[in-house]
Amino acid sequence: MRRFKVILYGVGLILGLLFLYWVRGILGPFILGAATAYLANPLVTKLEKRQVPRSAAILLVYLGFAVVVSLFLYTFIPSLTAELNQVLARLPRQTGKLEDITRGAVGDLKRLPLPVNLQEAINDVIQRSEQLVQGFARKLVDFLVGVFSRLFWFWLAPVLAYYILLDWDEIGKRCLEAVPDAYRLAFLLLTQEIDGVLSGFVVGRLMVSAIVGLVITLGLVALEIQFATLLGLIAGVFDLIPYLGPILGAVPAMIFGFLSSPWKALWVMILFVAVNQVEAVILSPRIVGGRVGLHPVVIIFALLAGGHLFGVAGVLLAVPVAATLRVILTFVGRVLKVCG
Repeated sequence: MRRFKVILYGVGLILGLLFLYWVRGILGPFILGAATAYLANPLVTKLEKRQVPRSAAILLVYLGFAVVVSLFLYTFIPSLTAELNQVLARLPRQTGKLEDITRGAVGDLKRLPLPVNLQEAINDVIQRSEQLVQGFARKLVDFLVGVFSRLFWFWLAPVLAYYILLDWDEIGKRCLEAVPDAYRLAFLLLTQEIDGVLSGFVVGRLMVSAIVGLVITLGLVALEIQFATLLGLIAGVFDLIPYLGPILGAVPAMIFGFLSSPWKALWVMILFVAVNQVEAVILSPRIVGGRVGLHPVVIIFALLAGGHLFGVAGVLLAVPVAATLRVILTFVGRVLKVCG
């Protein structure tokens, strides 16, 4: 009978995961809503402990968040809008200028008296580089379009988060009741470990990315790079993606630096490398710590797999999900070792 229950739970879990995979296209707002509820719950719980009704506590947290966002919009959006309009107005001319510079450099290289084999190898490298750049540009545009095309998620997620927060304790109780009595204590310990990893990682990454975006903006202003605020915001957002994010965030800034002069592009690259080193050596260890415990290769694989399966949401959630799986596998390994 016990073996039958284990098999039944296993089959149910597999079917549930398959169902989630089949409907993955509509999971975005639900995942974002659950993440919002998870981040807001500690504040809501603190207010509730001060005799504030839970529904009112949720609305107060929402109100506080709305005030912070409104201040941000009031402070930065006018300059961001102006810079974005300038970018759109100058983009055709700047693109033509960049193409002329690249074409001239390639032409100079082809005119050099080089051996035929070496010249063919250089032409092949140039062609492959152009294809790589074009592919990267398409993927970057698709990523940004994906973000803006899913703005509905950002309207629906707070509504879903409100209902999740309202019944947070009940949801936790129902989940606990679904676990067999023999495994209930282990399940509690496991969820506490996962909570410790996720809370530190998510809050820490948000803080680190905000600092990186601010420092990059100030550095670009000091270098007199056009659209510094917009480029700094892009760098901060992309910094949420470990390892790959800083590279993606540096590309637009380096392009605009190169359009001014190659030396400015070099200084922009130095700025991003320096900020990335400070983040890796000082900020991330102190703020995030070694909570994730994943090898860089595993993180990059998780990012690529998440993006392939779930798009934008998959990229943003890949590392937390991978970290959760690591905690689960480590916990199961410890349990099996004790039982063995």
